[in-house]
Amino acid sequence: MAVIGTFGSFTAARLGIYASQASLNLTGNNIANINTKGYTRQRLDLVSLHSDGNIRYANSYNLDIGYGVLAEGTSQLRDPFMDIRYRNEQSSVGAYEARLDGLKQLSNILDEVGDGDGDFGVIEYQFNDLLQQLEILSRNANDDTCDTNVRSSAESLVQLFNDYANALVTSKDTLTDKLKEEVSSVNTILTQIRDLNEQIREAGIYGDNALELRDHRNLLIDELSTYVKVDVRYDMEKIDEFNSVERLNISIAGTGNPPIKLIQGVYGTQLTMPEMSPMRNPDFKADDPRCNRYISKASDLAAGKIVYTNSEKNALKDAGGKPVWNNAAGEATLQGMGYKGQLTQQFEEKYSPYVKLDNDGNIVGYTCDPEAATQVNNAMKKADDNRLWMGLEALTDKKGNLMKEEGNTVSEPVDLGDTVLFGALQSYRELITEEGEFASEQDITFDPDANIKRGIPYYQHALDALARKFAETMNEANKPMFAGYETERDANGVEVYKTNTANCDLVTGGGDAAAVVAKLTAAGYDKSYLLRKDLSSLPEDLRAEVKIVQEKHLSPTGNGHGIEKMAGGNLFSTSGDGDDGTGITAANISIAKKWSTGEVRIRCFKENNDGLDHSTDSSNVSHMITLMGEKMEYKPRDVVGDAANNTKYYSGTFQEMLNNTNHVLASDQKTTTTLYNGYTTRALALDNDRQSVSGVDLNEEATSMMMYQKSYAAACQLMTTLDSMLDKLINGTIR
Repeated sequence: MAVIGTFGSFTAARLGIYASQASLNLTGNNIANINTKGYTRQRLDLVSLHSDGNIRYANSYNLDIGYGVLAEGTSQLRDPFMDIRYRNEQSSVGAYEARLDGLKQLSNILDEVGDGDGDFGVIEYQFNDLLQQLEILSRNANDDTCDTNVRSSAESLVQLFNDYANALVTSKDTLTDKLKEEVSSVNTILTQIRDLNEQIREAGIYGDNALELRDHRNLLIDELSTYVKVDVRYDMEKIDEFNSVERLNISIAGTGNPPIKLIQGVYGTQLTMPEMSPMRNPDFKADDPRCNRYISKASDLAAGKIVYTNSEKNALKDAGGKPVWNNAAGEATLQGMGYKGQLTQQFEEKYSPYVKLDNDGNIVGYTCDPEAATQVNNAMKKADDNRLWMGLEALTDKKGNLMKEEGNTVSEPVDLGDTVLFGALQSYRELITEEGEFASEQDITFDPDANIKRGIPYYQHALDALARKFAETMNEANKPMFAGYETERDANGVEVYKTNTANCDLVTGGGDAAAVVAKLTAAGYDKSYLLRKDLSSLPEDLRAEVKIVQEKHLSPTGNGHGIEKMAGGNLFSTSGDGDDGTGITAANISIAKKWSTGEVRIRCFKENNDGLDHSTDSSNVSHMITLMGEKMEYKPRDVVGDAANNTKYYSGTFQEMLNNTNHVLASDQKTTTTLYNGYTTRALALDNDRQSVSGVDLNEEATSMMMYQKSYAAACQLMTTLDSMLDKLINGTIR
């Protein structure tokens, strides 16, 4: 006799009909969502209905037959390992896509090949034009028109430097705004995932898998992985003594054990990037015992045993609920809590997480309190020294309640280091901050690879180096002749300028110098002051007048011919309103005021030529032309005073330096493009593999639909057959 009863067969047939119907409905749902983004193919979980009880009068000939099929629930066809691989690849795609976006912006500014006339770059063409104007001046020494043409060409060159520098600043500000938008997008994603976790958790408590909510959450995690490389894990959260629900945990990949958490079940964090941030200590390492900030609960105050911790939740709290720090204030708090011993600090003060600086930027102390640390520019608009440090707020739920672990509220925020993140956020950050060969010791301490990472600051410094080297070289070549002229000692041992003829007004006291001689005599000074190099003993007004006649009349031959036109001075300065040639950058390089007004001209002669007519001597112009083609060394500290490396990073002419900067940019862009294409291809292949498991395939669904239709028909036929059998058994046997 079979275990299943006669009418139990109807139940088996009925359950088969229900299971087939549900399978057909689910197949229809899969087909309906074939184009729904993020939809994961679903399947019906079927289990055989079977009784575990023993039959009272069972014997060996009884057949143990089941009671049919039950639809236990629905589940998704998803491969977690494929998700991990895909999201890791997406992090690389996001990182190199963001970097490529920034490099393309730089390329639009600096990669000027063919943008100027004659297939030259714009600045390169202007260098050639300036060189051409100098060559014309060398053939027409002291010609006013030629000098003006040189100045006009130089004005165009400095304007190009200014425009390029301003464009780089604009690009930097644009990327900073972009980074802020991306941080806001990440925070929105984290908030949405946290809220979905709460909904999925609530559904799980009532036995619902919430598959559609999971699909939405997986889409958000995929999107998050392009911004930050994440580690996604699932565990079970205990609801009560008998029940548990699945919990999603998301942390930043590669951040140790325990990792830096972004999501833990219904708790989530937010990224922060304020305009001002506490100055961080490059020596601080959270996993170093010397860096532990607090007095641990494990301490035995009565026995004088002090244990340290870096975890706020494990820290000893004072009466106000604040953690006891490992400093003098902490010792005072311990004394107030009944500790009678002498606190022996096990950690060195310099390992505190934050730094205090004086007005000169020197470290004067360290602190665990971010509010007590020196505040520095972080993401401030138009600031050129932003570090773009990021942090994470404490984990909170939807209502803003702080997460608790082991009964303790976890309220401490987390500082993210320079190398913690990987993905689009990190790439934008590096584009805005990294200086490459110009990196400082502090930069390298925060990030050991800082000296090989090149962002916008690197190209700004490279352009500054070119502008400064060019301006300083030209200014040095055009310095006033008398200022560097050979001197000698007179009979009284006083240092005076040499002259080569007794007819020089500075010797005879005649000509234009007569009026100054008269003033010197009236004030009790000898006319010999006209030749003196040191004029500090003269009154200020007399000193100024003596300098004027010296500039006008002193020359290598002493005759002063054409000195008004040939008097040298700075050609380039930091402002068009002045003549200061120190601290020139691409952003501030200008035509010096005296050159623009004609008070200073390009000095044509170079050396003493023993009385030759200076009006045709263009030796200094020829020297300038030679300098334009001379290879010069470029060192990081030429433009960045705190650069860690001061060895030559390039040697070449002005135009070669410009071309090298373009070459570095082109090389970076080419490498980034190659890597981006490679990661994109691999991510697409992984996504295809993932879709082969979790995606809806029309052919497979059509096959399943026919299979379920046949099983439905078979179950119905079974029902009909059983009915016929019972009819025969009941009604047929009566006859």
